[in-house]
Amino acid sequence: MSKIAALLLLAVASVAAAEEPKAEQRFKNIQVLKGMPAAQLDPAMDVMSGSLGVGCDYCHVERHDGPPAMDKDDKQAKRTARKMIVMMQKINHDYFDGDRVVTCATCHNGRPEPRNVPPLERVASDKGEGQGGAKPSALTVEQVLEKWLQASGGAAAWGKVRTRAAKGTISGFGPQPFGVETMQAAPEKQRFTLTMPRGKFEQAWDGAQGWRAFGGRAQPLDDVDATRREAQLAPPLTLAKLLTGLKVSHDTPLEKGTAHVIEGRQGDAHVRLWFDTNTGLLARMIVRHPTPVGDLVSQVDYGDYRVVDGVKLPFLETIRTGGEKRTQTWTEMKHNVKIVPDAFAPPKASAPPQGK
Repeated sequence: MSKIAALLLLAVASVAAAEEPKAEQRFKNIQVLKGMPAAQLDPAMDVMSGSLGVGCDYCHVERHDGPPAMDKDDKQAKRTARKMIVMMQKINHDYFDGDRVVTCATCHNGRPEPRNVPPLERVASDKGEGQGGAKPSALTVEQVLEKWLQASGGAAAWGKVRTRAAKGTISGFGPQPFGVETMQAAPEKQRFTLTMPRGKFEQAWDGAQGWRAFGGRAQPLDDVDATRREAQLAPPLTLAKLLTGLKVSHDTPLEKGTAHVIEGRQGDAHVRLWFDTNTGLLARMIVRHPTPVGDLVSQVDYGDYRVVDGVKLPFLETIRTGGEKRTQTWTEMKHNVKIVPDAFAPPKASAPPQGK
């Protein structure tokens, strides 16, 4: 690359960074996480929720007539959380050269109150990902991906899929499952609708930009990388193209079988894809994304694969992130349905009433 080209790229990156909204510009009452990109606020909240084993209502004010009042300081737990974040930042700055070594999970470990005495019980260690029987893989990245493509239907079958409409339910947000619907179009357009008792949550990506809305009030979408992963209409053809530095990590036990694991990066996130060695299908995806309060780890397990128009799709997704678990069950999937051109556009704002 020429020096001029390098300088141009640096200039573009600098402008993009300058234009990225900060948390305090997008949200109200941000006090200790100022300067953080707005896109990192939700993941940071998920890290704290999982670290303490609590839900959003532990710190934030719930309302029955709409979304939680996140900016309110009514609860002592929220005021305490700010002090804890400052303490964590100071420890890392003073003792670890600013590296994020100490996080919320270091002391809390899934409990609202950290222990200050050793536990009496003996807890069996969780060997976790990449341990307990892992061994080098005999396959290359290309071989693993090609096996996935063929096992899921092949390039010709996937090439015939232009749109998809799906319906199902999602559980884990409350006592009753919510209805969920998606519309997708090639290669990575998606609109997701979650129907809840308090209203509809919608999120969409049109291939270039995205938005999310609750009750019809839309705002720009910040977490673009995760949205793009979810929006891939034909993952065996396109998902790996989102990742850089792809390599085979290892072969590791997966339930009663074994998985080929390949890994790469998507921006700041570290992504691992697990492929069942028996079926060749994608069985698990684990994403590790850094936030100012620690890494947020999310895991999606795919199951109940069924053939729809010649391609295999998972009708069951088990999602774990931020200490929470939810299950997404699809009951209907249709391909090549007609989708109106503005299906992925944000809802239009209601016109103000006209005076007489």
